[in-house]
Formats: sequence, C-alpha cells, structure tokens
Amino acid sequence: MSRENVHLVRRMFEEFGWSPSGIEKASEAGVVAPDIELDFSALYLDGPVVRGMEEWRQVFANAVPWGASVTFEPERFFDVDEERVLIFMLVRAQGEGSGIPVEIRVAHEYTVRDGVVSRWKGYADRSEALKAAGLSE
Repeated sequence: MSRENVHLVRRMFEEFGWSPSGIEKASEAGVVAPDIELDFSALYLDGPVVRGMEEWRQVFANAVPWGASVTFEPERFFDVDEERVLIFMLVRAQGEGSGIPVEIRVAHEYTVRDGVVSRWKGYADRSEALKAAGLSE
C-alpha cells in the first residue's frame, strides 16, 4: 500500500500542484479528502491547523502568507509507513514589493487513508520532519 501512497502523492503534484487552487482541484477530483487536516503549526509561529475544505476556504485560501509567486518543487520522496509519505520540497518565491527571489527547503508529510490524502503537515526544518517520521538521513 505504501508505494501506492507515494504514487498518489506524486500524481497529486503532477496534476494539481501545491497551491490553494491545486488543493481545491485535488479535492474536487477526489484525491484530497473533504475533511482533510492541514497543519501549519511547524511552519509558522502560531500556524493554524485547518480542518476540512470549507475551513480551508474560510480561514486560509484567500489569505495565503506566501504570495502568488510561490512554487513548490518536490526533491525527494520518502515512503515512511503504510499511511505516510514525506517529501523534501524546494520552495521558491519572489518578494511582492521588492522582487527579491527567496528559496527555502522544507518538508511536507502526507497521510493517505482509504486512497485519499487525509492529512498534511508542513515542516520548516527537514531534520524535525525526519525525526517526527521516525527516519534518519
């Protein structure tokens, strides 16, 4: 099952990307559960934990802190266990006012249940993500 989960998460990126509109499209396609939990607590100070697509729309989708120029590039996939997939991500953006390019390497953890992504957690620190997943580099 875990290889199937890696395939599902890869497909999600290839078809929908990781953005507010991508999450919406993946949800509409049945790849993301309507009651998905999106956990930003390890990414931002006082980062929210958003539950469900409706809360995502109300709380987060229209006020994304990263701006419109952000891109996410998966660098490495880890098959953690029967439910979880960890991805090392390269995130690029451009300052909205300054135009200065910014680049950061983070990690995303996906939980897949019943063939859909049911939980996502972002990590600013890849070592923290590996530790939380019970892995080491």
